[in-house]
Amino acid sequence: MKQLLILLFIGLSIQAQAQKTETYTSSGKPVGVYKKQQSKRKQDKGFDLSRMIYGGNLGGGGGNGAFSFNIAPVVGYRITDRLAAGVGFGYQYAQVNDFFKLEDNNGMINYYDYKASMISASVWARYLLLPKLFVHAAYEHNFLSFQNYRFARNLSGAIEGYKERHNAPSALVGIGYRAPIGHNVSMFMMGMVDVLQLFPNAPEYSPYYYDKKGSFLNAIYPSIGFTIGF
Repeated sequence: MKQLLILLFIGLSIQAQAQKTETYTSSGKPVGVYKKQQSKRKQDKGFDLSRMIYGGNLGGGGGNGAFSFNIAPVVGYRITDRLAAGVGFGYQYAQVNDFFKLEDNNGMINYYDYKASMISASVWARYLLLPKLFVHAAYEHNFLSFQNYRFARNLSGAIEGYKERHNAPSALVGIGYRAPIGHNVSMFMMGMVDVLQLFPNAPEYSPYYYDKKGSFLNAIYPSIGFTIGF
């Protein structure tokens, strides 16, 4: 019996000593538990891979001697349930048969095809007004390269081809509609306008260039694509 009392006394002493060495917060929680909870909260507020967004659009068409193809992938992050932002990249190729017409020194008419490629980079943001309706804004810079033709600079009268390069900025705003087609996957349709094209000295070599003498509807650029995660 005496030995049992001694062991019980030793156990109570160890427990009391442990309680003395434990530090408590003002809320009464042990510091160790508090730190673990704070660490978990910081992790919850950090980067969440499940909020990543992927998507883009793919298109093309042709007819009457013209052909075009474009691909524009995007990647982004869902900042809130309604707001997302990210970056985009694009490539576009276009060809128009017999676009250039030059007459040589012999009076012969020469026709040459228009072949152009364009690379673009952009930053964008998208906000859901309603579950299926959103607004979109982006800054995009486009780099255009195409084959042009002229009379040779050596005054021989021959016609030579040369590369012509231009770049043009775009400030896009638009509105779109999305339709879910699967778990976390949506198709979207969107109409955008390049705000810079509304000014008199708009960039001429922008892919969103339109003739100011025509209808404003020509300034609206349609886009169809898909997103995963938003």
